[in-house]
Amino acid sequence: MPFRTSLYLLKPVISPAFFLPKCLKILSLSANRIIMSAGTTMKRIIKITFSIILFLFLLQAAAAEELTFVTMNAWSALDARGFFSCDEFEPENDRLFRNEILTSALAETGADVIVLNGLNPAAAQASSIAAELGMAAEVWVSRSGVRFGPVSLPANLKEGDAILTAESLSTESAGRLHLNGLLSTGPVTLFSKKGVQIFGSLITAGDTSFYVFSIVWTESLFDDEKSLEGLLKGYLEGRISADEYTELVSNAVEGSASRRAQASETLSFINSIAGESPVVLMGSFNALPGSGELSVLTDAGFVDVFKRTGRGPGFTIDTEENSNFEKIPDGSPQAALKEGSGRYRSDYIMIRGAGVKPLSAEIVLDEPVYGVYPSNRYGLKAVIEFVPNPSAQ
Repeated sequence: MPFRTSLYLLKPVISPAFFLPKCLKILSLSANRIIMSAGTTMKRIIKITFSIILFLFLLQAAAAEELTFVTMNAWSALDARGFFSCDEFEPENDRLFRNEILTSALAETGADVIVLNGLNPAAAQASSIAAELGMAAEVWVSRSGVRFGPVSLPANLKEGDAILTAESLSTESAGRLHLNGLLSTGPVTLFSKKGVQIFGSLITAGDTSFYVFSIVWTESLFDDEKSLEGLLKGYLEGRISADEYTELVSNAVEGSASRRAQASETLSFINSIAGESPVVLMGSFNALPGSGELSVLTDAGFVDVFKRTGRGPGFTIDTEENSNFEKIPDGSPQAALKEGSGRYRSDYIMIRGAGVKPLSAEIVLDEPVYGVYPSNRYGLKAVIEFVPNPSAQ
């Protein structure tokens, strides 16, 4: 029996349906005790009252859907520079081993919906993981340099993102928006270097329908006080030159401004597609908690699930413990991240809409296997409840 199948067989044991008989038994005993001590008229009233309570309880238990979501940046381990080929931070065998670890760890989460960012080659990697997990995959390439039909340069850059869904769910593509410089003319497509995009799927589970959107915003250093102090310390200690310091500070300020603009585009795109329907937005926002770019979303009603139900700081990037950062050579754009905050959360699961309730959130895929981490980031898992027609409940 496949591992994922066994997880789904176990789901009823940890679902409300498992606890329903126990709740009904307690309710029945309580009712009998009260009825035994009451008069004839009062007994009838009590029986009717408890029948109504029982009906409402069963209605709620049957209607609500609890689903598990995971977001993870798989990390392509590419420099993303170069014309004919991008520099790779690790040998192919190491990358394949990381992918095996990633796939196995994702299976253990028992997720119904998974958003994967930083896949490369996106279509092949997403299809491989989806097949192992018994899930369907929707994939969009976010950057591949210059593409002439099936041929692209750099040859090894076909990075993108995917939404994976359990076979028990019904899915329909809901559209896609490239957030930074996608130019397509006939057979020629020119991608920007940033690879930022949003796309979504309309998902139906039982009587519940909702939208899931995958998001990637511009990755850069942050312009918060801690990050800027880290850059200054690096300059004063001689790790970075004056020119590098100036460039990194500019990168942080420009990156924040880019994400704010992308946040506004993201919100407009979601509103145009989902309207007031329930929405789960997840992926690599590359923004700090409480930042101005995230405020664009929270001011519009989005809720940070980990902030609401998680515990601890919830780091998804940890340059101090995650050994994959040691693979990134000095001079690479990604190496600059080590001069910033060091440990922070930049990946999120956010929800909006009536009848959508966060139940729990935790960091996952944050342990090494034989000393190897699945990615240079950690994953985020959330359990979310959906109630159809909440106004009628």
